[in-house]
Amino acid sequence: MAANMRDASKQAGWEIELATNTELFYEADRLETQAYAIIGSSLADAGDWLRFTEAKQIADAKRTEAYQDLMRIRRGMEAARSD
Repeated sequence: MAANMRDASKQAGWEIELATNTELFYEADRLETQAYAIIGSSLADAGDWLRFTEAKQIADAKRTEAYQDLMRIRRGMEAARSD
């Protein structure tokens, strides 16, 4: 019985971590959408391109953070399964 409770607790923990990770990916998507909105249909303005590049780098960094976090979660879940 105690083992089942522990397993259920671990599962709930993973679900919370995955939900938080999903939020990171959504945030990366939101930041990327904002970056592309900067350039809109104007491709000629150098200032807009600079702002776009900076915003896109922030979005890419957030996506990298989300992906690395997802890999950490997957490794943890795999380790828990082999216990």
